[in-house]
Amino acid sequence: MNHLITKPMLIVSSSLALLAWLTLPARAESDLHQGKYQKNLTYQGPKTGDEIIYTLYLPPGYDQRKGPYPLIFFLHGAGGGNASAQVLQSYESARTAGAIGDFIVVFPEKYGGTVWRDGAKGKRPETNVLRELLPHLEKKYALSSNRGHRTIMGFSMGAAGSIYWGARHLDLFSIAVALDAGGGTSFTDSTARNYVPEYGKRTQEIRKSLNLRLVQGGLNTRGFRESLDKLGISYEYEELPKEVTDYPDGSCCLNRKDPSRKFLHNPICMTEGEWGVRTWAFIEKHTNR
Repeated sequence: MNHLITKPMLIVSSSLALLAWLTLPARAESDLHQGKYQKNLTYQGPKTGDEIIYTLYLPPGYDQRKGPYPLIFFLHGAGGGNASAQVLQSYESARTAGAIGDFIVVFPEKYGGTVWRDGAKGKRPETNVLRELLPHLEKKYALSSNRGHRTIMGFSMGAAGSIYWGARHLDLFSIAVALDAGGGTSFTDSTARNYVPEYGKRTQEIRKSLNLRLVQGGLNTRGFRESLDKLGISYEYEELPKEVTDYPDGSCCLNRKDPSRKFLHNPICMTEGEWGVRTWAFIEKHTNR
């Protein structure tokens, strides 16, 4: 049984959209993307001189004249893999079902182990992505500059990064989605791997202007959620099903070598199924079109 706890409660606008998503046929890898999928693009940061590597997705029928388009940044985990092709398959299926509209999606690459902070591992992900790449993309593509049209989203370390960037860069993002962020996030413990004092310092601003969704798979965000509750910061929370039998054969939430065991901590699992639909629907609901 799927456990869904929302603060406030999210009601998916159409059960028919959800049913349509669940019954869509699987597509071959060669026929995976309806939109334009461009992997390993590079841009030299004008401030730092750093080579910025990223994957870019433009929605089906993208046209400069139809813009501006809302934006999703997806941050990868500590190992560097973001499963962008499969995450976008989930997005496109939800889009086809009517759960979400057109978005430009960007996957910054090669920031493993940084927790998405400048200075870690000798890299500068915040400066590279937000101060260099984003302005470049705004000039090249029909991207909205409205924070109400922007989502920061990520998996594992990238989920921790989305929690951090969402609060630190309220001028840029109105939506933050954290997929299996784990227990290393704290706004009081300065030694925590993902120290986010902004939640304590900017509580009122965050309450008013950040829409936050936490999805839990193999890790545990209980400590951070308890802190949010104490601060009165609302969020939507969902746990993936606990029983192996809750997942269909072939699910990416099952261990490939031993399907009798779960393997929830991976970005494909975190965006498939009903919970994936609800994640995309959450983004659409809170995008100020």
